[in-house]
Amino acid sequence: MLGPEGPSPAQRWVAGGRLAAARDAADLAASIPGVGRVVLAAPAKDYAEVCRDWGVTCDFDAPEAPFRFGERLAQLLVRYPAQAHLYLGAGSLPLLPAEELAQAVEEVRLAAQPLAITNNLHSSDWIALNCAAAIVARPDRLANDNALGWVLRTEAGVEVRSLPPSAGTRLDIDTPADLLLLGLHARLRPELRRFLTEQPKPSAAWVAAGRRLFARAGHVALLGRVSSAVWAHVEANTQAWVRVFSEERGMTASGRLAAGQVKSLVGAHLNRLGPATFFDELGNLVEAAFFDTRVVLAHAQRWPSSADRYASDLGWPDQIEDPWLRQLTEAAVNARIPVVMGGHGVVTGDLYGLVEIARDGGLAGGPGRQNA
Repeated sequence: MLGPEGPSPAQRWVAGGRLAAARDAADLAASIPGVGRVVLAAPAKDYAEVCRDWGVTCDFDAPEAPFRFGERLAQLLVRYPAQAHLYLGAGSLPLLPAEELAQAVEEVRLAAQPLAITNNLHSSDWIALNCAAAIVARPDRLANDNALGWVLRTEAGVEVRSLPPSAGTRLDIDTPADLLLLGLHARLRPELRRFLTEQPKPSAAWVAAGRRLFARAGHVALLGRVSSAVWAHVEANTQAWVRVFSEERGMTASGRLAAGQVKSLVGAHLNRLGPATFFDELGNLVEAAFFDTRVVLAHAQRWPSSADRYASDLGWPDQIEDPWLRQLTEAAVNARIPVVMGGHGVVTGDLYGLVEIARDGGLAGGPGRQNA
């Protein structure tokens, strides 16, 4: 499933990366034994031409109807009946080993009881399932794909297995920061590798922050929706001193974001000091920071457009309309320490990917493979 493409340069770049990852995902799905049909669900106006030669069934969104994820997925499950189904978000598995996905599909296909296997129970980006009726019965409970595993387990009583956390199961292409990190990874599938080679963006902040994270006795901060599993993985694979400021995990799924109820101590401190002084003070504590900025945005009760958020992640303050976010981005870009900014992925899946990149030697030498 592919979403619409936004008009800004940052949005178009992310959409291009997701499109490339979706092509890789379609080829991967088609290669799995037992898969009989691959269906691409997407807006026709954005993707009808580019997907013509993919060798998949194209089922384009109705242009006159508002998009509702649960209803659209239920419609597809009914339209294409099968013993089992595999749902894939466009950017959901850029690093997942093919054998792990194939094994999940096989287990679900052969299971005698209702079963689903997903990358993450609490935030599903892809899911294999043999219980389509459970989704068709409750489309209103699925505002987005993140809720798939949780709703099936807690409301439909389906056995849902979540794969262990890793770069393959946790790294999803949601924001520019995820693509910037993937541009450093040596083991990408061909279409995404081609896209990131032909349309690179500077990943210098990732490289500089990553070098501090993997330096002996480096001092690094993780700010945002940091899980204990990610923290443990980072500490097990580095010799750095890590400061963790973990706040507001689950703010989207719980409804706190939509209700304007997000509260952040980091956000309050940032608002008191102002961005320039905040990053100056942070630079007195650590040598690099990985910053999930969506928490402080929500705390400030500001939710700029995705065009603005993406431009911030790319360090492009001159393309940001929201004055508060522009000031924050300028301060981060000019900070004396490298600051990686983005969404949830910056302190979750991307860190698993960064560990793999460091193991492959991707942080050594120059500024990185895709950082011309």
